[in-house]
Amino acid sequence: MPSDQYFPPKKPLVRVPNAGSPALPSAPDEVSFLRLPAVKLVTGLSKSSLYALIRANSFPAPVRLGPRTVAWVRSEIKQWAAERVLTSRSTTLNPGSKRMPQPSLRGAWAPSKE
Repeated sequence: MPSDQYFPPKKPLVRVPNAGSPALPSAPDEVSFLRLPAVKLVTGLSKSSLYALIRANSFPAPVRLGPRTVAWVRSEIKQWAAERVLTSRSTTLNPGSKRMPQPSLRGAWAPSKE
């Protein structure tokens, strides 16, 4: 399964000169953006959930492209998704974080069938 399965085909939307800035992705001279429908498709989250995560500093903020246009940096969304997978896998593999089965409350809540 290719890692870019849910991303539209890569094509450079903006060429940025490589200024050595740490804020830019590591790809030389290329930054690509995802609009909201693509971000929702990749993450499986709704618009309101995405913006709630942005307010909580738990999701990359969009970049303003124009007066009424925003987009997300593709590499930041891919990194966020990869971190979510690692976080999810590490908590499920950590035996200290597993929930233990609780004793049945059948006798206390359910009528007996005697």
